[in-house]
Parts: sequence; C-alpha cells; structure tokens
Amino acid sequence: MLKNYLIHTISLLYTISIGVLSLVHLTEVPKLNTGFDDKIAHFVLYAGLCLFWFMSFHALKVNSSLLLASMLSIVFGAVLEILQGVASIHRTTDIFDLLANCLGVFAMSLIIKVKKEVIVKKF
Repeated sequence: MLKNYLIHTISLLYTISIGVLSLVHLTEVPKLNTGFDDKIAHFVLYAGLCLFWFMSFHALKVNSSLLLASMLSIVFGAVLEILQGVASIHRTTDIFDLLANCLGVFAMSLIIKVKKEVIVKKF
C-alpha cells in the first residue's frame, strides 16, 4: 500500500515538474555542448514520464498500463508544446521537441515491453 502511494506521488510530482519546467523561463541550464541538449533533455524526461506512469498504472492493475502510460505521456507532451506557443512569452512551440518527446516515450515503451518482467519484479 505504501509502495503504491509512493509511486503515484512520484508520478504526479514528476509530471508537475515537467509541466513547470516546460512553461517557465529558464536562464541557467546545464549544457552538454552537443548541439542537441534540448532534444536529449526532452527524450530523457519523457522516457522517465512513461516509465513512472507505467509503474503507477501497473500498481493500479490497469490491463493496458503500457499503452495508457505511452498515450498519456505523448498527449501531455503535445499539450505542453501547444501551451508553450500560446501561454508563454519565453517559449515557443517546437515540433522537434514533440518528436524528441515521442521518441523517448517509444524507446521506454520498447524497453518496458522487452524487460517488463524484470521491471515489474523489481517494483
């Protein structure tokens, strides 16, 4: 019971954190100097989002937890990209950010699909 509460709380806090980070003006951001730092961040953050929501839905015994987590992550990313163009003066909508989000979700979905037994057992 405590484990389920913890994973749901982490999923919600992680989602809220991505939402806030996506809409506020960030001045000091660590750089990897790859030229694709922003896209790498999107990829990693949305892969994590998919994983957390998969674990949360799995804890709730949802049958299609991976599909639901993937769809939630993609829709959330799309909504945030639209909001960046509409509601933020410091951000703009970027289709490549959405593509990086989707690639992160798809990569994590594939990892979960292949390693589901290991992930669930560790959970």
